[in-house]
Amino acid sequence: MAINADDPLVAAQAAAAAGEHAVAMELYEKLWDFPSAYAQARAGGDLPRALRYALEIGEAPAIEEVKALLTATDEGALAALDVLIKMRRHAEAAPIAEKLGDTTRAIDLYTRAHYELDAARLLEATGRDRDAGRLLERALDLASDGERAPIQLALGRILARRGAYPEAARLLQEARKTPALRGAAQRHLIGTLAAMGLRDGARDALLELRATDDTVPADLDTYLRAWRDEATERKTTRDREIVAGRYRLDRLLGAGASGRVFLATDEVAGRQVAIKMFFAAGARGGAAYERFVREARLASTLRHPSLVEVYDVSVERGYLVMEYLPGGSLAQRLAAGEQLAPVQVRRMALDIIGGLEAAHHRGVVHRDVKPANVFFDARGTAKIGDFGVAHLVDLGQTQTGGLIGTLAYMSPEQITGAPITIAADLYALGITLFEAVTGRLPFLGPDFVAQHLGEQPPAASTIGANVSPGWDPILAALLVKNPRERTQTLADLRRELEALDLGGRPLLGPRARRDSRPHSIAQLAEDPDVKPRYQFETPLGTTPISQLARAVDTVLDRSVVIERFDDSAEAEKAIERARLLGRAQSPFVQRALSLDRATRVAVFEAPSGASFADATPNLPPTETIRLLKRLARAAAAVHELGGSHGAISARTVVLDDGAVPTVMAAGLGPVLDSQPLDDVTAIIAIVATVAGCEASFAELARTVADQVSATVPPYKAPIDGESLYAAADALDIAVLAALGSR
Repeated sequence: MAINADDPLVAAQAAAAAGEHAVAMELYEKLWDFPSAYAQARAGGDLPRALRYALEIGEAPAIEEVKALLTATDEGALAALDVLIKMRRHAEAAPIAEKLGDTTRAIDLYTRAHYELDAARLLEATGRDRDAGRLLERALDLASDGERAPIQLALGRILARRGAYPEAARLLQEARKTPALRGAAQRHLIGTLAAMGLRDGARDALLELRATDDTVPADLDTYLRAWRDEATERKTTRDREIVAGRYRLDRLLGAGASGRVFLATDEVAGRQVAIKMFFAAGARGGAAYERFVREARLASTLRHPSLVEVYDVSVERGYLVMEYLPGGSLAQRLAAGEQLAPVQVRRMALDIIGGLEAAHHRGVVHRDVKPANVFFDARGTAKIGDFGVAHLVDLGQTQTGGLIGTLAYMSPEQITGAPITIAADLYALGITLFEAVTGRLPFLGPDFVAQHLGEQPPAASTIGANVSPGWDPILAALLVKNPRERTQTLADLRRELEALDLGGRPLLGPRARRDSRPHSIAQLAEDPDVKPRYQFETPLGTTPISQLARAVDTVLDRSVVIERFDDSAEAEKAIERARLLGRAQSPFVQRALSLDRATRVAVFEAPSGASFADATPNLPPTETIRLLKRLARAAAAVHELGGSHGAISARTVVLDDGAVPTVMAAGLGPVLDSQPLDDVTAIIAIVATVAGCEASFAELARTVADQVSATVPPYKAPIDGESLYAAADALDIAVLAALGSR
C-alpha cells in the first residue's frame, strides 16, 4: 500500500491498519508516541521493543507482563537484559543476570543499582568475602538509620567468618536491635562471643535464642560445631590458609632453616604484604627464636622510608608482617647478572644511608648489611630489612655468642669480637657497594676471616669495566680494617657520594674510548654530531614563568619532565626552589635529575600515576595513615634543608596505582612566601579528603580512629614534616593495635 510520507501520523495509522506493525512502530517512535509504538510492537510480536516502549511510558503492568514473557526462555531473558541495561534499569536487570548465571554482571548491576546487600550476597557465594566486606563497609557509611541493620548483619557475619570478632560482635549487637533480624544476628553473635573467649556471654545468648526457637541445640559446643561447619562450607580453597584471621597466604617468596616468607593479602587492610613466619616458635630460648624476637621488637619500632615497614608482629604466634617490595633484593639482581648503572648504585647507596641513619639514631647497629637485605619497592627505592641480628649499641661492650652476621660482609671487629659501633655497618655497606659497582666481592674467599683481617681490597676501578675511579677512595675508606680510621659517619659518606663524578675514565686494553658527551641540553642542541639524550618531546603545559614538556631519557629509558624557565626574577626564585627540592633525597619527592642554571633548564623524573585532584583514592584507615606518613616524610626531607615546599596541593601530589604519593617539584609556578607549617596544613587538607572529614589533624585522627574503634593517642600539634610524621606514627600504632586485637 502507499504510505503518505508527508504526514507521519497518517502514515503510521495507515501502516497499522494494513498490519505493517514494524513500519508503524518506527513511525510512532519518531513521533514520540510510545503508547502507540508499544501497541504495534506487541501486535507484531517484537517483545524486546515492546519492553523498551513500556519502560519509556512507565506502564508498570505492561513492563511486568512483557518481562515475564521474555524471561520464560534464556534467549528472551538475554534480550530483556540487554534492553534493561541500555535503559539503565540496573535494579531490574540484575536479577535476570543472576538467573542466567552471569554472576559477574549481576554483581556489577546490583552495585550500580545500590543494591549492595545483593551484590555482597553474590560475592560471598563466589568466595570473595573481602570484596563483599569492602562493599558493605562503604554502604554502611552512606546508609540512613533505617537501612543500617541489614548491612550490619551481613557485614558482621563476614567479619566473624574472617576472624575479626570484636568488630563483628559490635555490628551483630546493633543488628539484633531490629526485631526482624534479631534471630539471624543472634545466631552469629553466639559463635562470635565464643570465639572471643566469652563463653558465658555466648551461653546467655544461646538461651535467649532458644526461647524463640526450640530447634536450636541447648549445648553450646554442639551449637558451635554446627556454626563453624556452616562457616567452613562457605569458604573457597583460597580462603583456607589464613593467618591470624586476616592474612591470606598467596605464594612462597623464600625459605630458611627456621621460617619462610610468603606473599600474602591482608584481608582487613586490602593490600599485599610479606609475612615472615617462624616455624620453630615453640623452641623458646633457642638462637633462631631469639633472632626472630629481636627482629620483631626492633623492626616494629624503626620507621623510615628506606627501612622495610613493619605492619604487624606476634611473638606468640611467630609471625612478622611487612610491606611487600615487588622489586626484589639486590642479591637477586646481582645473581641474575644485572649490572646496575653508576647512577642507580649511588641512588641505592643514598637510600640505604637514610635507613641506617634512622636505625643508628635509635642506637641500633644492623650488623648484617648485605645485598640479600637490601630490597627495592616498585619505584626503585632501596630499603634495608631483616634486623634479626641487629645490636643495641652500648659503647665499650664486647660481643658474646660467637660470630653474628654474614661472613663475606662482616667487619674485622665483628670477627674478632671487639666492641661494636656504627662503623661495622659502614664496613658492610662498603662491601655491598663494591659488589654492586663491580659485580663481585672484594674478597673472594674461601678464607674470609683471614682476608677481612689482613688483606687489602683491590681498587674497584681495576675490577669492574667502566667503573669511575672516583669510587676507589670512597670504597677504600669504608673498608679500612681499623674502625677508628674508617669513614666516620654516614653523613660523611653521603657528602662523598653526592660529590662523586660518575663520568667515564680512559679505558684499558683494546677497548675503544667513548666519545665524551656534553651534559647540558643547550650544548646538545648546539652539537649536531651528538644524539640528544632527551628525545620525543611533547608539550605538557606552561606556568607564568616556565614551559613544560615530557620527553624520553634515551640513556636510561625512562620518561622525564623538562622545565624551561624564562629570564624573570620570579623564575630565578623558582630555579632555587627546584634546586632545594632536588636535594631533598626523598622517595616521595619528585626526583630532580639535572639543573642547568646557565640555560635555565631543569630535568625531573616523570612520576607514574594521576594527580590527587584527578583521582582521589578510597583507602582503608591503615592506608590513609600510610599516605599521611609518606607525605610527612616528603615534607620533612625539605624542611630538614631549611626550606619549605610552599605549593603542596591536590594538583601537585601524584598517586601511583599503589597509592604511593609523589610531591611534584616541576611546574609549581612562582614561589610564594611559605613556612613548614603551611606544608603541614596542605598535607592534612589533602588526606582529610580521603578520610571525609574536616581539614585538621585532630579531626583526621578522630575520624580514622573511629573507623577501627581505636583511641586517639596523645600527640604534639604538628608544625613541620618531622612532627607531623611523629603524630601520624603514633596514630598508626594505635590503629594497628586496634586491628590486631580483633
